[in-house]
Amino acid sequence: MPNVPLPPPFTSFESLPRGILLVEEYNALAVAISSALRKFAPLHRVEVAHSFAEAETLAAQMRPELFVVDVDPPPFGEVAFLNKIKAEYPDSRALVIAAGTSSELRTARGTGAAIQFIEKPFDLAEFGAAIQALVGPWNGPGGSLRGTLHDLKVVDLAQIKCLVSSSVVLHFEKAGGEAAEIHFFKGQIVHAATGNRSGIVALEEIAGWPVGEVRVRDLPEEGPRTIDLVWPILFLPIVRQLAERDQLRAAELAARQAAASPRIGKKILIIDDTEMLRIFVADVLATADENFQIIAASSGEQGLQLARSMRPDLVLLDYSLADMTGDKICAALLENQVTARIPVLMMSGHVTELTRTAETYPNVVAALPKPFLSGTLINEVTKALAAGPLPPPPPPSPAPEKSPSPLPNGHEPTGDGATAWNTPAEGAPSLPSPILSLPGPVETSKSPSPAPEAKETTAPVVRRTEMNITFAFDVVALELTPALEIATARLEPINRLVAAQLEDDLTLEVGFRLGALEATRQGGIESLRLIPTQQPIPLAAVAHSLAVGRITFLPANHHLEIKAARERSMPVQLTASFALAAIELTPRFEVAAMMLRSRQPKPLLRNHPDDPGQPFEIENIELDPAGELQALIVRPAA
Repeated sequence: MPNVPLPPPFTSFESLPRGILLVEEYNALAVAISSALRKFAPLHRVEVAHSFAEAETLAAQMRPELFVVDVDPPPFGEVAFLNKIKAEYPDSRALVIAAGTSSELRTARGTGAAIQFIEKPFDLAEFGAAIQALVGPWNGPGGSLRGTLHDLKVVDLAQIKCLVSSSVVLHFEKAGGEAAEIHFFKGQIVHAATGNRSGIVALEEIAGWPVGEVRVRDLPEEGPRTIDLVWPILFLPIVRQLAERDQLRAAELAARQAAASPRIGKKILIIDDTEMLRIFVADVLATADENFQIIAASSGEQGLQLARSMRPDLVLLDYSLADMTGDKICAALLENQVTARIPVLMMSGHVTELTRTAETYPNVVAALPKPFLSGTLINEVTKALAAGPLPPPPPPSPAPEKSPSPLPNGHEPTGDGATAWNTPAEGAPSLPSPILSLPGPVETSKSPSPAPEAKETTAPVVRRTEMNITFAFDVVALELTPALEIATARLEPINRLVAAQLEDDLTLEVGFRLGALEATRQGGIESLRLIPTQQPIPLAAVAHSLAVGRITFLPANHHLEIKAARERSMPVQLTASFALAAIELTPRFEVAAMMLRSRQPKPLLRNHPDDPGQPFEIENIELDPAGELQALIVRPAA
C-alpha cells in the first residue's frame, strides 16, 4: 500500500481559508440558507450566487473553502461546473443539497467522498453539523480520510445525475485514453459500458475512476438496457467497496499520526451516529487541546463496549441513535461498576427527551441542545473534565424495621406490606371488602400529581369495571408495502392526557394523566396507571393527512417509509378497552391513581371524529426508564 502523506500541522483557525459560496437559484431559500451558514460558520465570509456562471465569477474573487450547491430544482450544467471547480479549487469541499438522497448511501460512503449530500428539507442540527465539520480544521484523530474536490469520482457525478432525474449519456475518458459511458433515463441508470464490459460489471469498474474529461450528450431513443435496479440499491455495494479502500488508507494514516505524536491527555468518547457531527466534535476538541485522546463510536452498542474497555474520562453522547436511545446508554453505564462514575455530556436536538434524561440519570452532568457552536462545546467539556469522576454511590443502608401502624380505617398492614382488607383486627367483627368504582367525578388534591401525606394504599377492585381509554397520538412515520398499503405506523403521544369512558358510555368529567405502563412479552399493553387531574382535558383534534418530510426506500422488504414533517404530523386517537383492577388511595381516602389491565388486544384507531375506528394491533411499545410511554408501533389488524 502506498504511503499516505501526513497532513500539515494545524496552526490556528485564522490561518485557514475563510470563504463559503452558496449556489442557490431562489432568493428566499438563499436568504434562509446563507443565514444558517453564518450561524454555524461565523468566522467565514458567505457569498451567494444564483447561477453557475455567477458562482464561477465569485469563486475567482474569494477562493471558497466550501461550495454549497442546491440541485433541487435541477439546474443546468452541474456536471461541467463541478468538473471545473475540481480543476481550479482541488482543496475545497462540496456539500450538495438535494431531495431524494439515500441516507444509507450517505452513511456508507463516509467522509472520503469528494461530495457530501444532505437531504432537502434538512434538519437544522444535521445541516449545522455538516457545515461545521466541512469548514473545520479536520485536525481530529485520523480515523477517516477527508475528501476534497480533488477526489471527485465518477460515482459522485452519477449520483447527482440520478438526483436531478436526468435522461442523458455521460461519456468519461481517463488520462490513459480508456473511455466509458453511463446512460440515465429519468434519473435511473439503465446502461453502463467500458471496453468489452457492460451492465453492472462495467459500472462497478468505472465508479471509482477519478473524473477527467466528461462530455454530456442526448440519450438515444433506442439505446441499450443492461441495468434494471433502482439507483440507491445499485450504488450501495459500490460505495461500500470504495469506503473500505478509504478506511484502509485512513487506518495507515491514523497509525502514523499516533506514532509521530502520541496523545497523553484526557480520554473523551464520542457516541453519535452522524459522522459529520463526530468529525466536528473531534476537530473542536483536538484544536482546543492537542493532547486529548479522542475515541469515536457510531452506535450505542459500540459506545458501551469502548466505555468498558477504554474507561474514558468523559462521554459525549447523542440521545437519538440508530440502535438505542441515550437514556438506555446512561442506565447501562450506571449499572456497570467500571463505567458508573464516568460523567456524560448529553447532546440532542430533542430538547424534551434531553431534559428528562438529564433529570433522571445522575451521570448526566450537562445537556447540550443541538445545534451548538464550538465555543459552547469547549466550555461544557472543560467544566465536566475539571469536575472529575462522579462520586461513588453511597453504600446501601439496611432497611429499618417498621412497626405496624393502624390505617385510617382501623386495618393493620400485613407482614409483606400489603393491606389486609379482608382480615379483621383481633377481637373485632369481620368487615366486608369494599367495592370501589368511579361513578362520576373524583375529588382530587390541588396538585396534578397528588402528593400524599403518607404511603398510599392500593385497594383491589372486587367488581371489575370496564373502561375505554382514548389516547392522543401523532403519526410520525408510516411504512408502506409495495402495494402502498400500511404495514406499520409509528405513533408518539401528543401529551400525557387521556379520556376515560365507563362501560355504560358514561364519559368521566375528570381528566387523567398517563403514568407508567407495563408491556407484554408480545409487545402489547399489559397494564397502565392513570393519575387524576384537577380539570377535564379535551383530546387533541384528529386530522386526515400529514405533511411528508422524508421518503426512504427500505431494501430489506421493498417497503417505503414516510416520515412526517415536523410542521404538520397527523393527530389521531387510539381507543383501547381496560378493566379497572385497583385504585390507589391517599391516607385521606382520595383517589391517587387507578390501575388498569388490558382487555382488548386490538385497539381502534381513528383520524376523524365521526369515524368508528379501524382495529390495529400493537407490534411494539417503547418506554422510557420510568416506564412512561414514548411510542407505539402498530399495524392493521388481520
